Amino acid sequence: MKILLFNASPKKTGATQEILLAVKETCPAGTELLCLGDFNIQYCLGCKRCYGTCRCVWQDDMETLLDKIDEADVLVIAAPSYWADVPGQFKVFIDRCTPFSDTNPNPNRRVMSTGKRCYAIALRTGTRPGECQHIIETVEHWCGHMGIDFAGSQYFCQIENKGDIGPRKPAIRAQAAEWFGSSGL
Repeated sequence: MKILLFNASPKKTGATQEILLAVKETCPAGTELLCLGDFNIQYCLGCKRCYGTCRCVWQDDMETLLDKIDEADVLVIAAPSYWADVPGQFKVFIDRCTPFSDTNPNPNRRVMSTGKRCYAIALRTGTRPGECQHIIETVEHWCGHMGIDFAGSQYFCQIENKGDIGPRKPAIRAQAAEWFGSSGL
């Protein structure tokens, strides 16, 4: 089982990365952890040329990211709340998936390999879980358009910095172990 841990934050030194490092402790060797902020992804132009060509006009790191997602059996996307929504970089990533999603009417579009499943993790500094639920629903919506099975989620409120993750690591590890199952590790 190949697992890809996807930090949808623009930085890899914060609480989102710390959560994924705790998840990684339950994963088999070879699990990859990447941070969206390390990749160059241009804004979608909304030109819809991808409908005809099944490729985006931009030549950036998007293909690399999609290759990594396609190679994975399991995807864990962790996203912090930025003004009650996903970070801008993650929204740009989602927009740029148009050539490969079921919103592209071209029957020759790239399709993700089947049998893939995705889990979402959301976190925020405030106390209202509704903002985390919105982030989880965004990931679930993206999965639906990409042909990826959405399999579960976890969220955390009152996360001010990565130091707040320490006491929550046992719960994070337990949830990840449940998601991946001991037989797959």
